[in-house]
Amino acid sequence: MEILRSYDISPQLYYGGTSRNTSTEVFINTNCLGVYNSLDIIETQFSSLPNDILIDILSRLPVKPLMQFKSVCKRWFSLIKHDSHLIDLHFVRSKSRPILLYIDPLQEKGVLHTSLIASFERSKTLQQRISCAEIVEASNGEEEEVEALVSKVRITNDQWFLYNRVLEPVNGLVCFVDRVTYAIRLYNASTREATPWIKSTLLAEENYKLENKSTMEIKTHCSPIYKFGFDPEKKEHKIFCFWRLVARQQRHRYNSAERPDYERWEALTVGRDTKWRRINAVPNEYNQVKIKDVLPPSYSNKRPVYADGTIYWSNKEYYSDRLGNTNPNDPDVIVAFDVASEKYRVIPIPNFILDEPRDEDYRLPIGMLVLGGHLTLLYRMESHVVKLWMLDDTANKKLENCRGNKSNWSTETITLPFFCDNRVRGFGISGSTDKIVFESWGRRNSINFVSLYSYDRKEKTCKKIEIDGLPSFTHHSERSLVTTFTESLFPVQPFNKKTPSLDFM
Repeated sequence: MEILRSYDISPQLYYGGTSRNTSTEVFINTNCLGVYNSLDIIETQFSSLPNDILIDILSRLPVKPLMQFKSVCKRWFSLIKHDSHLIDLHFVRSKSRPILLYIDPLQEKGVLHTSLIASFERSKTLQQRISCAEIVEASNGEEEEVEALVSKVRITNDQWFLYNRVLEPVNGLVCFVDRVTYAIRLYNASTREATPWIKSTLLAEENYKLENKSTMEIKTHCSPIYKFGFDPEKKEHKIFCFWRLVARQQRHRYNSAERPDYERWEALTVGRDTKWRRINAVPNEYNQVKIKDVLPPSYSNKRPVYADGTIYWSNKEYYSDRLGNTNPNDPDVIVAFDVASEKYRVIPIPNFILDEPRDEDYRLPIGMLVLGGHLTLLYRMESHVVKLWMLDDTANKKLENCRGNKSNWSTETITLPFFCDNRVRGFGISGSTDKIVFESWGRRNSINFVSLYSYDRKEKTCKKIEIDGLPSFTHHSERSLVTTFTESLFPVQPFNKKTPSLDFM
């Protein structure tokens, strides 16, 4: 019997100060082979418990046994699948056990792929490997400790869907993008439930409005930009699609140096919208600074960052400036897009950050991450030194930040055990304010790979990450993803609709 939880039903918590001093320990058998033989026993043991106590117990368990316990009875199924209090409480408690998520396309047999080979993006026969690992402390008995990750590798079957990009998870949900059909598919990495593909019809609608359809055509200036966020007030997940469009002759040859003619913005509320809806690029009433290019650069390598109802991005990257993809006259700012109102703010980056002595190639941040709910900019200072600038952008500070208040920024300097350049990225560990995972990219035998390091801000120590069963992290393209996430029971479709489940070997 695998003991997931020793649950203490304490008199102080459940009996309102009565004199009862007994406690009950609940042991749950989650052995995959024997769980269904025990369901009748479990139902009998828990049948007399009130809903609030049962919810409190279930909210402490990982998602995997909860998916099995849906078969116990209709009452359990309804609670686990539909009860918003259980779903919210479970998510809050799951933050104490962050999970590392690794999504990586498997190579075709006999075909060597690298991130530089275009055929990799067009391949139609790839499987995806999805690995989830609990983050635990461990020592290998040597001088250098290792942040070990105990991993159970899940490999998708041959019917796995095709995609071109995977977005950062939000509340345990992952968004896959098909750039060919301009469609998205949402996937809960814990429950393994997925939506069908939801396609955008914007490009077809724009072409339909053309007066001279025989010679002119509306095309995308570049691939649409997708962002993913959550409205904590209404508890709704939203996906946004930002288009840069050009109107050209049908035989016009595309030139990457051309600027787009106009923009269009779309939104999709998960579980409510059945199709994409148009939204306007409207500034928030807090907005103080105007910039021409609100959208991020067309070819941005920075992670999309979401925190507490806001999606953040930078309006510039240096290599994009050289290609003419951003407006050099615009100030260096952070665009903060509010998921609830679907409006944006512009937060200027203070000069005391921009003017720090650094190489010109590193004047702008090499990455963005979230620490303790705060937006954090990552700057390279020296070959092995990075600096964090953390912004307090809570509700009462939003107006101050739009006005350029300098007091809401705090800083921290970190020395890393590896060389730092533009390929180094960082992300915070879900539910922790003290741990950062740094990615260091390298290249070996024509294959790009990623080394991971866990940095403890309190102890100021940096440990290399290893995963059982995975010799290394390869990075082929935007199809790959390494990050942390929090397990959740959040649905990806309305309750009255049948949600497809993706099976794994």
